[in-house]
Amino acid sequence: MSPEPLQTGRRRRFQEWPNYRWAVLGLTMAGIASTSFPITVLSASLPVIADDLQTSESAVSWVQTAPLIAMAVGTPIAGKFGDLYGHRRLYLWGYALATGFTVLTGLSWNVGALVAMRTLGSFIGAATLPASMAIIMTVFARRERALALGYWSAVTALSPAIGVAFGGFMVDAFGWRTIFFIQAVPSLIALLAAIPLLPDTARKPEVRFDVAGAVSLGLAVTGLLMAINRGPEWGWGHPLVVAGLAVSPVALVVFAAVERQTADPLFPLEFLARRGFVIPNLVTFLGHMAYMGTLVVAPFMLERSFGITEVSRISAALIARPVGFSVGAWYAGRVESRLGGRAIMIVGALTMSVALAATGASILAGWLAGVIALLFVAGVGQGAIRTPAVAGVANSVDDADLGVATGSLQMIGHIGAATGITIMITVLGPSESSERFFAIFLLAAAIASASAFSARWSPGLGTARSAGAGRRSRW
Repeated sequence: MSPEPLQTGRRRRFQEWPNYRWAVLGLTMAGIASTSFPITVLSASLPVIADDLQTSESAVSWVQTAPLIAMAVGTPIAGKFGDLYGHRRLYLWGYALATGFTVLTGLSWNVGALVAMRTLGSFIGAATLPASMAIIMTVFARRERALALGYWSAVTALSPAIGVAFGGFMVDAFGWRTIFFIQAVPSLIALLAAIPLLPDTARKPEVRFDVAGAVSLGLAVTGLLMAINRGPEWGWGHPLVVAGLAVSPVALVVFAAVERQTADPLFPLEFLARRGFVIPNLVTFLGHMAYMGTLVVAPFMLERSFGITEVSRISAALIARPVGFSVGAWYAGRVESRLGGRAIMIVGALTMSVALAATGASILAGWLAGVIALLFVAGVGQGAIRTPAVAGVANSVDDADLGVATGSLQMIGHIGAATGITIMITVLGPSESSERFFAIFLLAAAIASASAFSARWSPGLGTARSAGAGRRSRW
């Protein structure tokens, strides 16, 4: 049965509401929040899950690793599907199937079933990210996109923090499966509300989907992420890690060759000639390296340098990061039309750089309150980067390519995060030295500074003054 049973006429009546675009924004924010809130508490629950399913923590770590790879691979592909066949349709089907897999995840009978359900749900659920972004940017004028994306980014960042506050209690009281059963309820409500409200978007039924491009891109990203993610644990000489490192560049070359020859490419290579597309992606890659790399190291830092061993206390301290991200994204959306996307990305990246360096100094000084406050400030800086980066990429392409463009940005962010995590964890090793943590945060500060330097080359996209400039700004 199609998830679009209502007549188009009823949707038209909704679209006549004066604040219709804000209603669409609120609905998509609610949908994304319901899918992202379990992320943090699920990470903290992995030891409990391993014990319940009678497996090793190494095996259950794939509950996080495999979905990360699936989302990175699936997001640009799903974005292209939306560009071709309609983002509303993709959002509804993706959300419906992902909700079903959420319930099945809660019913998993062993670790293999758990990883499989999480991975399939994440791959299919990846459709909702570029689809929701494309729908938002369809109903909002270019001059308002950054403001809308600021709210959207703020909610997606804050929902995992809310999950820690409420999810941890539910896991302690009723078990880890409760996470997924609770998640399914708001997901279903958001899905039912989306059916009559979300607008249709343009479709290209005459254009064929680039299967060869999708397969080669999927192999390139999967090989790279698997090698980066598993290398530190399995060893860089492990056959699967070596295979991933070998397959990835070959598949990427094949992908480029396919995209040059096909009439309807999955990813138009001409995007790479646009500064408005390339620079926000580079800033995002470097920003995610610094942000996510130190976020994963932070629990070890709190335990080894400050003696905090309780999961609840560590989680409470780390909430400062996503709360800061939420504040930064929200504020960037409000001031972007006045200051310009380039200025905000530079200031955001520099803020994160200074905060990370100061965090390292606070670790050496044994100043826990300073560390927590600076985690918040670093989150503000990364949140400020996010909003103009997405708006810049969106404004650098035609509306017909919004899905694949924003999906590609999501993929680059995942690759940057995986790279940063691997680098920081490798540098840390088994060390309990505060000096080692200082060095790690100083390295992350340098990477954030490189992100700020890269942002200088942006044409200032995402502003009302320069809407459309990205398509004209070439190297």
